[in-house]
Order: sequence, then C-alpha cells, then structure tokens
Amino acid sequence: MSLSLLDYASLFIVMVIGLPHGAFDNALGYLLGYGQSRAGFLRFSAAYIGLAGIVYLIWLIAPVFSLACFLGYSLVHFGLGDTTSLLPPSAKQESTGGPRQTFWHTIQRRVMIFAHGGLVTLFVPAFHIDTVSWLFFVLAGDGADIIITIIEPLSYIWAAALIGICSSAIYQPRYRRSAIELVLLTLCLAMLPPLAGFALYFCAIHSRRHFQHIWQDISATLSPRAALLLAGGLTIASWALALALFASQPAIDGIDAAILRSVFILLAALTVPHMLLVDMLFRPHFVAKHSS
Repeated sequence: MSLSLLDYASLFIVMVIGLPHGAFDNALGYLLGYGQSRAGFLRFSAAYIGLAGIVYLIWLIAPVFSLACFLGYSLVHFGLGDTTSLLPPSAKQESTGGPRQTFWHTIQRRVMIFAHGGLVTLFVPAFHIDTVSWLFFVLAGDGADIIITIIEPLSYIWAAALIGICSSAIYQPRYRRSAIELVLLTLCLAMLPPLAGFALYFCAIHSRRHFQHIWQDISATLSPRAALLLAGGLTIASWALALALFASQPAIDGIDAAILRSVFILLAALTVPHMLLVDMLFRPHFVAKHSS
C-alpha cells in the first residue's frame, strides 16, 4: 500500500493550513503574561519546545504507546474545541433546573466531547480499518495493531454517543448544531479516504474554529502585524522541524513512510504544549470572559 496523490495533497494542506493554527500559541502566551518580557518569552519558548521534544523522544522509545496517547489526547482536545463553540457553558448552565439539571447538562457535554473528538480518532480508524491499520503500522511499527483492537469496541461507544446527541437534539434545540455537524461530518469522513478526512476536519473545522476563538482576544491586545509575526516565526520553525524529521527517517523505509512520520510525529509533539496552553490556560479564560 502507498500514498495516493490525494493523500499527498491532504498532508500538504495539513502542514500549510492546519499546522499554523497552533503557531498563534506565541501570541496566546503573550496574552497570558508569559511572553511580555524578553526573559519571559525565552522561558515560555523553552518550555514549549522542551515539552514537544520530550514527546518526540518518547515516540522514538515507545512508538505504539505514543501513537495511542496521541489519539487519546487529540480526542479530548478536538472535543473540547468543538463543544466550546457549539455549546458554550453560558448556554448550558441554567440555574433554574437545580443541581440535577446541571449534572445532566454536564453529562451531556461529556458525551458531546467524546462524540466530536472521536470523529477522526475513533470513527475514521474503525470505518477505514484496512487503510488506517497500514498507516498505524508505518507510524508505530510492529504492535500498532493493538491500537485498532482497542479502537474497535470504543467505536461502538462512539456510535452510541452520536445517537445520544441526535436523540437529545430532537427535544433540546441547544444540541441541534452539534447533531447536524456530527451527522454531516460522519458522512463526509465515511466517503473520504482517512488522510483526506483528517485534513478536512483538522483544517476546515478544528483550525478554523480555533482561530475564530482566539483572534478577537489577540487583536484586542496585539496589532495584526505583531500577531502574524509571532505566528509566522513558530510556523517556520515547525516546518523546519518537519524537514529535520523527514531527513532523519531511514531511506530504506521509503518516502511515503518518511512523510507520514514527519507530519504526524510533529503533530503529536506540538499538540501536547498546544493543548496544555489552549485547554488548561487560555480556554478557561476565554469562556469566563465571553460568557459573562
């Protein structure tokens, strides 16, 4: 099995459109006070790159474990991003229903996180099992099939979550946007090859949504030129890392394997500091500010 022209185009789009969405982390760090001095910026950058480097080293030592973790924390990150947009806390935490109603809304949001985050991490591998099994083997080597074994039963739970969201949408309008998006994306991802489906979700849904969330806060503090300069620097550094990863791959494995590993190991490494910054530091600030 080998990559098609559509696969190459999908990986190119991920690198050119999807990857730069995380490059605004420099600007987010500035907003959160971590880079408003030269020393602070250097500490922030060192911590960010250091975390990514640790993830890369762990991948070299334990690729199957690292790939499984990548799928797991990507599920959480994607799910949190979607639910923040589709179901803001201010719209779901009604006080009139009492503690039981609030508890039920919390459970429903957890289901939404799992359903949205599982689109590309559970549904796509389970639906396109043969192709994804090959991709996982290329990325993690022998033993990667255990990940598919774990994903298969989880995909049934994901299907139950999808049905639950669609059922809730019938009598609760707040869940209709989520249900419609889930159904449409599920159909698209079922028809598209795995890498093309990932590119569609990562670039057109996740990256676009993330940029829309952060730009209002960034532009209120930084000039567009300053924000773009910060993002451009991290983007160029990320592309340089991708080239270094590509050059480090064994020539005997072929260009397809080198490209796949370069893209996805880089994504796995950068997602950890990106997720910590966005989901643990910035997103709570964003939610508190925009739901007040």
